[in-house]
Amino acid sequence: MIARSVVTNLNGLLTPDPKSHWKVDRIDDAAIALEGGRIAWLGKRIDLPAEWTAAPSLDGAGAWALPAFVDPHTHLLFGGDRSGEFNRRLHGVPYAQIAAEGGGIRETVRATRAASVAELVALGEGRLRTLRERGVGHVEAKTGYGLELEAESRLLASYGELRRRGWSLDITLLPAHDIPLEFAGDAEGYAQVVAETWLPELVRRHPGVARYCDVFIEGGVFTVDQGRRIFEAGKRLGLQPRIHADELSWTGGAELAAELGAASADHLMFCSNVGMRAMAAAHVTPILLPTTTLCLGMREWAPARKMIEAGCRVALASDFNPGSSPCLDPLLVLRLGCLQLRLTFEEALTAMTLHAARSLGRGDLGHLHPGARASMALWPVRDPLELVYWVGEAYAPRVIVPEDPCA
Repeated sequence: MIARSVVTNLNGLLTPDPKSHWKVDRIDDAAIALEGGRIAWLGKRIDLPAEWTAAPSLDGAGAWALPAFVDPHTHLLFGGDRSGEFNRRLHGVPYAQIAAEGGGIRETVRATRAASVAELVALGEGRLRTLRERGVGHVEAKTGYGLELEAESRLLASYGELRRRGWSLDITLLPAHDIPLEFAGDAEGYAQVVAETWLPELVRRHPGVARYCDVFIEGGVFTVDQGRRIFEAGKRLGLQPRIHADELSWTGGAELAAELGAASADHLMFCSNVGMRAMAAAHVTPILLPTTTLCLGMREWAPARKMIEAGCRVALASDFNPGSSPCLDPLLVLRLGCLQLRLTFEEALTAMTLHAARSLGRGDLGHLHPGARASMALWPVRDPLELVYWVGEAYAPRVIVPEDPCA
């Protein structure tokens, strides 16, 4: 990116307003002045200040400028795939049977444990490149497919290398993603090992790489009490909670997120009304993952409208993973947000930009206002609403993403 430049020849600009929960600003025939990788000015082209008229220009080619998407929930790094399992499910084989036969997440764990750091980095860069080409500027990414100390350490090392290569990432430790075979039937013992041994050791080995920790709180995995102990251990290490909550049944995950002051509670298809109000009061971001609901063939979509009515700042994410959401398409997430979660276009856009960024403590991402990072996507459309109206269209934006100063 040129240090000082002006994006011109834009059809317009659409951005959430960081001073409001849901307000979206629209400027037709816009121009954007950039300096040092940040927004210095924006407005109508005709109002461009004289001091910028001689600056180098970037041709917007008649596009609409929107903030680059922020994906606040992914499982970016894993080995192998589960397309065969996916086909078995299409033929009616229940996931529980596949898991009992040694498939499901255990299949991904085996492939991930066998992968080297170099292999994981190569896989990650390919996936990040795809996301970037489709309009995503920043990604949250979790460990969790190692489920042993050394494999989780390789995942964390791989994420550290991706950040050194310039990818804009926030990393979450998730060794409590499932119960590995080595601890079969002993969730309590595994939770204790994660809290007392693995988290401290992973943070010691990879200082500054992870900002968050996560636990899958669900029937047959971890209880609220086990999750609380892991999160409290993480907080002592400087890791803020993000919680897999209320995905397959009500577990009290949303209520725990509010109690702990978590950055987010994610999934929430079975969130209670009490949990919604508690998250709103505690400023916890509910992150909804509609492609997971779609890929699992579930009928229970997360109650986004009720959450908004309760005062929550809802975000949307892909939940990219090999088992329940093999999806690297942010436009599908945006469209499902509108068509299935009943968000307006403006709400869905805000959920995938401003609110997603704020769940990660990134106040300078997810909007295009002076001081924000110049992380934007230039979409070749006559109007931004076309991104959801033309349901099957695969638009290819030009993405501008400056170097992440926090990397």
